[in-house]
Amino acid sequence: MTVPSDLSPEDVETVETVMAAHGYESLKETQRLAFQDGILDPGNHLLVAETGNGKTLCAETVTKKILDDGGRVGYLVPSRQLVRDKRDALREWGGDQYRIESDRTAYRTADVAVKTFDSFYRAILQNTGNARNLDLIVLDDFHEIYGGFRGPEIEKSIAAAKYEGIDIFAMSATVGNPEELAEWMDADVTVSPEGRQIEIEEHAIDTANNETKEAVVDAVRTHRDKGPFLVFNYAKPWTESRAKAVADTRAFRGSSDRNFHVELENKVDGRLTETFEKLAHALNNGVAFHHADLPKHITNWIEDLYYEGEIECLFATTTIAYGFDSPVQTVLVADIQRGPNYVGVWEYIQWIGRAARPGYGYDKGFAYTLTDEPDETAQRFFEPQRELERVETHIENQERFQWLVLELVATGWDTPHEIEAFVKEMLYWDQLTELGAWGREHGSRDERLNTRLRETADWLIEHGFISEHDTKRQFQTTALGDGAVDFAFNSFASATLLAIKEFYQWVEETDHDEVTRTAMLDKTTRLFDHSISARGGSSELEAKLEEHGIALDKYGITTGVIRWYWMNNLDTRDIEDRTEVDAAYISSTASSLSSTIEATQYLIDAAPNARRPEWFDSLTFRVDRGIRHEEVPLVENISGLGRYRVRSLQEYLRGSDIVAGRDLPDGTLWTKLTAFYESIGDSTQFEDVLRDGVDGIGPATAGNIQAFIEHGDVDSRYLESTDDSDVSSSGDTTGGYSRRTSLDDFGA
Repeated sequence: MTVPSDLSPEDVETVETVMAAHGYESLKETQRLAFQDGILDPGNHLLVAETGNGKTLCAETVTKKILDDGGRVGYLVPSRQLVRDKRDALREWGGDQYRIESDRTAYRTADVAVKTFDSFYRAILQNTGNARNLDLIVLDDFHEIYGGFRGPEIEKSIAAAKYEGIDIFAMSATVGNPEELAEWMDADVTVSPEGRQIEIEEHAIDTANNETKEAVVDAVRTHRDKGPFLVFNYAKPWTESRAKAVADTRAFRGSSDRNFHVELENKVDGRLTETFEKLAHALNNGVAFHHADLPKHITNWIEDLYYEGEIECLFATTTIAYGFDSPVQTVLVADIQRGPNYVGVWEYIQWIGRAARPGYGYDKGFAYTLTDEPDETAQRFFEPQRELERVETHIENQERFQWLVLELVATGWDTPHEIEAFVKEMLYWDQLTELGAWGREHGSRDERLNTRLRETADWLIEHGFISEHDTKRQFQTTALGDGAVDFAFNSFASATLLAIKEFYQWVEETDHDEVTRTAMLDKTTRLFDHSISARGGSSELEAKLEEHGIALDKYGITTGVIRWYWMNNLDTRDIEDRTEVDAAYISSTASSLSSTIEATQYLIDAAPNARRPEWFDSLTFRVDRGIRHEEVPLVENISGLGRYRVRSLQEYLRGSDIVAGRDLPDGTLWTKLTAFYESIGDSTQFEDVLRDGVDGIGPATAGNIQAFIEHGDVDSRYLESTDDSDVSSSGDTTGGYSRRTSLDDFGA
């Protein structure tokens, strides 16, 4: 192996150990330059280099150096999806010697805690485990500081590390102002002159006289030999319609011999909705679409299919650009503008960077951008003319600044001096100017910061989030403030402080009996912006919304669909037929809504006059799983039993000939199931009956059901159908189910 000759023998051994673990024989130019610049020395370092030039090996070597010296490391990545991959990569060279963990106790027990940016910031504020005693944090994909989604957490994470004196190693793809960022972090900076290891050839396609959908089809057909393709789209409807247009050409027919219609039916556990029919059609023609409204297990499956070569052309929204590592040869940017404005150069670079990534055997990648102004687009976005934007602070935004101050006060940074000291570690302080847009002087930076902090504190006091001590220069959070921060730290909902205040006041001031499941759903969807993409609903749904005084808008429709159909465990195609709402997106919306409802417990518990309803935990579970009240204990405790299989079990116990002759009692699913088990009298025969007679239930699930009946226990509240959304048709004494229901029996 060849390593820089000016490294110490100990550092040479460290570098060679990591290289050997990954099978590398030599260093790349970027790596050699970084080691020569002293990244293994104490202090902060920023490494900026193009994709494929070895930044990760540098970060892992710095990590091992700290570990060998007896230190501890926080290795931070952008998303939870990347945590496991990074943990496993680090274990390739350190797993036998060091504790490399990513679980809840990692900050306290691990030598390397592999976590997300936001978890580190919160751990520092709350002093979780030994987070404040880490010796180094590694910031992977630091360039995501550009974006509004993860950027604020990265900026706050760096400020937290600086405040605590924790060393920083940040690695980034190209950024527009590396020297300024390095100065902010008090870091040495290495900017690699090495180009991207695999060239991307960029082209602009003139679409001035063509519809975008037609232009996409033409581009894919013209460059058919340059697949697989990844097509970036601005809006979800465009993602689907363009995928359908390419699938209809059958250009990729024969990419796979699998029957994706059948596979997708098995994935969704029921009849395919209209959207899933479109997806199955596309998949059978070598095409797919991918966006955040699809269920997570479906998007994961699509990503796996693309990786395995079963899909030749994938249409996606831009969220897939982060962390997506797959055998893409050509990226097609279908929307280079959002409305009248161009996207950021940093975004474009991130998108096309998915093409021809190392390890997939490509000598060259391709990027085609559709545009009405090809010359202007090339000048703005293409090498060598493009200029990256400057990374700017995220807390100039007033809402984010208010959140920052509240978070600091709530976690003990509660004096003006402590708050000011933390804010001065932010990029905001380094970029704060003394001149306004017109060149007028606004006073010194200290004066401007103090003015803003006073105004922010006054706003938080006025709205009841914090108060001032009477006898000392110190702030304290109110019950509302504590609840708001706990909500934020336990939720991925992008909530405003005023929305949180409104929810808090609602549970505080509303009579307990009036805080119903339906009211909880409606309030949560509206205040925290959870909705199914729907412009209207069926007359059946609209009548029910009107009956309950719920507005006929996207939030009301979401409330109604989830409350009266999804939570009643209707087949998604039945839901679609009865509500005229695209049911393909219900499960993903319900999942995020469930997480937000669960987080509202902190607001409810904080409000002095509120109390958590006895059905609260059941509601969060049912919204997530789409099941009835009586089905909760079975789905919760029996592995492999989800909404489709428990529905099949219900239908079997209601309608099979074997069951009909056993005179089972009326009552809940558990009552009938245990009676059926006792009537058979033999556990093996019982499992055989379930396996042979109930759709979707195989040997493993049948065995799990039998074991739970013998050894499990069901809370008495699930022994009666007390849920106010249960439905029944006239004359149905079984409690009702599926399509035979009557909307008249839906409750609040």
